[in-house]
Amino acid sequence: MKLRDLVLPLYAAAAVIVAACAHVEQPPGGEQDTEAPLLETTRPDTFATLRSYLGPVVFAFNEGLSEKGIDTVVTVSPRTSAVAVDKSGSQVRVSLRRGWEPNRVYQVTLHPGIRDLFGNATKEPLSVVFSTGAEIVRTRATGTVIERTTLAPARNARIEAVHQPDSVLYETRPDSAGNWVIEYLPVGTYRVRAYTDTNADQELQAYEAQDTTTITVTRADTARARRLALIAPDTTAPKAGTASGERDLIEVRFDDYLDPVQPLSAANVTVTGPNNAAVPVSIVRVGPFPAAGDSAGADSTARDSGRVAARPAQRDTGRAAPARPTEPVPSQSLFIRTAQPLAADAQYTVVVRNVRNLLGLVGGGSVELRSARAPAQPARADSAGAARRDSTAARAPAAGTPRPAPARPRSSPAPVAAPPRPRR
Repeated sequence: MKLRDLVLPLYAAAAVIVAACAHVEQPPGGEQDTEAPLLETTRPDTFATLRSYLGPVVFAFNEGLSEKGIDTVVTVSPRTSAVAVDKSGSQVRVSLRRGWEPNRVYQVTLHPGIRDLFGNATKEPLSVVFSTGAEIVRTRATGTVIERTTLAPARNARIEAVHQPDSVLYETRPDSAGNWVIEYLPVGTYRVRAYTDTNADQELQAYEAQDTTTITVTRADTARARRLALIAPDTTAPKAGTASGERDLIEVRFDDYLDPVQPLSAANVTVTGPNNAAVPVSIVRVGPFPAAGDSAGADSTARDSGRVAARPAQRDTGRAAPARPTEPVPSQSLFIRTAQPLAADAQYTVVVRNVRNLLGLVGGGSVELRSARAPAQPARADSAGAARRDSTAARAPAAGTPRPAPARPRSSPAPVAAPPRPRR
């Protein structure tokens, strides 16, 4: 037998083995795994006070874990140097590049999203809190973060509290409702910043959507930050781009989101129609006019998941259905109600002035629009023929209705018997 005849089957067998190992499947006939991985042990124990700590913080689960996205769900507070995350079998190992500093209280958190090999993910965060010499005092800072343009919770934001005297950075992630908590902060003043980490470098960049505030942490009370609203920086004023109009409604679309609570009136808008005739304006607002009975759209111008002693982090407060916004939602459109209907298929000019975007920059602009055409009139039908068709349709039975048997006349004659045939 030739060497080639021996080698080729070996290559084929190796390829089959590699393909089988590359994809993890449920064992045939076995019970399907639908449970998220459970935390069993940690190292160090939570709330341990140590003189020093070397090596990684270890979270050990009851089953093998997937590496997918595992480095994006870990925070270390304070983040005294770069964070390194490693997955080994059923363990997640978290380290700091320069090690754990002395006289600190560290909180290492695995946020929701730790997955097993079958895609089942944890739904609650888990934390290990330990000290390298400092007293463990449970101070707290809380707040909420939203997307400014939509008012939706900013679930993927990073929250950082920077201690003002020494610039030590404490961090966390918001839950699905946008609520966040940072604990075990030293007493003092902090600059709190939230941002969307677009390039995943764990650093605030000038172009990223962000917001900042200041809080003071004490031992006695929880420090509550004002709501943080993320919006990308901008240095240009809002500018009108296009417009459309129909009946008594005009929509002017801008290149930026407009502040929905700014005071607006007819003085902000001039509408000129055919023959340079001025069109009186009655109402101006950011965003569409609410439907009848829609109180939420009122005019904006008026007004423990683990089995281990490791302490579970804050529960997700966003499990319930999201609340409907109780404040006006920003929009890129300015809506204008005219005091009289626009002429059909006519040319108009709309000039908008002194409107404000979400960052307080003031702008406007002039746009042209052609109003909608008048709706086509239905063809006139012959009135007599229509009446006949209507009366026929009224008498005709509905589709699918069995047709009744014809009734016998009241004066029907008695049936006549046929005469007998003569015999031959």
